[in-house]
Amino acid sequence: MSKIVRFVIQKIGIKFDAHKFKKFNDLGFIIIEKILIRFPKLHHLYFDFYDEMTENEISLANISKDDTILHIGCGTIPATSILLAKKSGAQVITIDNNPRSVKQAISCVLESGVANKVQIQHVEANRFPVDKFNVIILSQGIRLSKELLKHIYQSMKDDARVVVRTSSSPSGEFSQNNLFIRDIFKIDKMVAHKKNGLLVSILLFKK
Repeated sequence: MSKIVRFVIQKIGIKFDAHKFKKFNDLGFIIIEKILIRFPKLHHLYFDFYDEMTENEISLANISKDDTILHIGCGTIPATSILLAKKSGAQVITIDNNPRSVKQAISCVLESGVANKVQIQHVEANRFPVDKFNVIILSQGIRLSKELLKHIYQSMKDDARVVVRTSSSPSGEFSQNNLFIRDIFKIDKMVAHKKNGLLVSILLFKK
């Protein structure tokens, strides 16, 4: 799967700005999830794609088993949530606004062996209380908006860490359309996922 993504980046991705590429990337993942969910024996391909990315984010946000994580936008195959639980030992609550995706994601968690560490809920992120979490991770597939980030900022713990996944330009800068992040949060660090095309994770704190 990583080889496919790199091919797309090399042939197509560099012709898009980061904002346009994110839309293209998100659509691709929706299609891939809808296909792979029908073939459980192929789920490992999806997990392989997220494996190094999740490890990078655990290091970026210094995540440990003592943390409680909120993952926003789990999708049909909640690879990130499952990998976070397995690799860090932390408790993970993951949410999605699509009821069908949530139903399928719950089945994946039950098969993963970490059902005691990962809970999945159907809820709108803009209405979900985030004050109980040490770490909040926003998937690249969600619509990143000022409304959502302000909700998180206003209700999160003062020392919580926020990790936002998004697409960068080939030079490593994130989209001009995401500059509003700087107006709300303090940007601490950013890590590029070299095996995952133009995806980057940005670590945010309260100002």
